[in-house]
Amino acid sequence: MKYSTLLFTSIFLFVVACTHADAQSSENETVPVSLEQAMNLASENGKKVLIDVYAEWCPYCQRMQSQVYKDSTVVQAISDHFIWVQINIESDELVRFMGHEMTETQFARALENESIPTTYFLNSEGSIIGKQPGYIESETFSQLLNFVGSDAFLSQTFQEFIER
Repeated sequence: MKYSTLLFTSIFLFVVACTHADAQSSENETVPVSLEQAMNLASENGKKVLIDVYAEWCPYCQRMQSQVYKDSTVVQAISDHFIWVQINIESDELVRFMGHEMTETQFARALENESIPTTYFLNSEGSIIGKQPGYIESETFSQLLNFVGSDAFLSQTFQEFIER
């Protein structure tokens, strides 16, 4: 009897510890989803879509991935306002957008992407709100995400937003 109680308690504590660890890691990290999934989730949740256009060989893209997108303030801003998508300009992976199927390369061209990394902001209907080319430091990027995500861009400049 004591052995089964001890075994049950041990298993219970193990499961609780694993669940807590999973919850913590998901709080500290955002995960990109497919474009089609993002559009569906954005519509369902009233969020915008954040599209990160990159190339694997690009050092600034790599820094965005390894540093900026891992920063806790950036993670929080994405979680609050966006569904995150990554588009590799050299990928033949198929994506679906607004009923059309194309490769990631073709989608980047359809966005008229000219440089990498470039961040695109789309509303939940799929219209481009804006884009920001280049590498952006974490602090500025999280402010930009909150500026666009909160719709502050409709009534003030970015400079006014960050000075508040």
